[in-house]
Amino acid sequence: MSTSGTPRPGSPAAFTGALFEGGVQGDHFCTATVVHSPGKNMIVTAGHCLLAGKHGDAGAVFAPAYANGSAPYGAWTIEEVFEDTRWSEDSDDDYDLAFARLAPDASGRNIEDVTGAATLDTTGRSGEEITVTGYPADRKVPRTCTASAIRETPTEQRFDCADFPGGTSGSAWLAKDGKIIGILTGGDTDDVSTSTILGEYAATLYAKATSAIR
Repeated sequence: MSTSGTPRPGSPAAFTGALFEGGVQGDHFCTATVVHSPGKNMIVTAGHCLLAGKHGDAGAVFAPAYANGSAPYGAWTIEEVFEDTRWSEDSDDDYDLAFARLAPDASGRNIEDVTGAATLDTTGRSGEEITVTGYPADRKVPRTCTASAIRETPTEQRFDCADFPGGTSGSAWLAKDGKIIGILTGGDTDDVSTSTILGEYAATLYAKATSAIR
């Protein structure tokens, strides 16, 4: 934390934020995280949080480090969303993942240069301690919990932490080494949350998103 109370760039509190429709004056509906990319302009969230394709100026925005009505790093416009067609066309929960390219700010800076970012790990990790920060839709501050990621099936993992309600979808699961090994996609209750296993499909989608024409 900086002396001003704003999370320090490069920390999870700085590069994790809430997704809003149109602007931060409204309600936030999901969580997203800045993910390291060659263009330094990418966030990752759950597929069901955003629609695939190009977005206009009136679409969703990302507010990193949002808290109590304040967006210390600004609100960033989403330009294009990338999803696996098995999710975007068929709603297959095993592929509920999205990457979104953000427009630069008014001074030409990209998001990663401002907040820092976490690195995506697509080697299919699970079964280890993770820390998850999400933005409940009915609150103005994030909720953070540390627990173990438990592999349920070859394609799904879960973590058990109380009070991760609607709005926390899209939260990154950060391992002890700081890498993203899951993205919160849902759960049967607010106390049990799930993620797909980030394996080959996630690596392919990330490659598509980061190689897109800018």
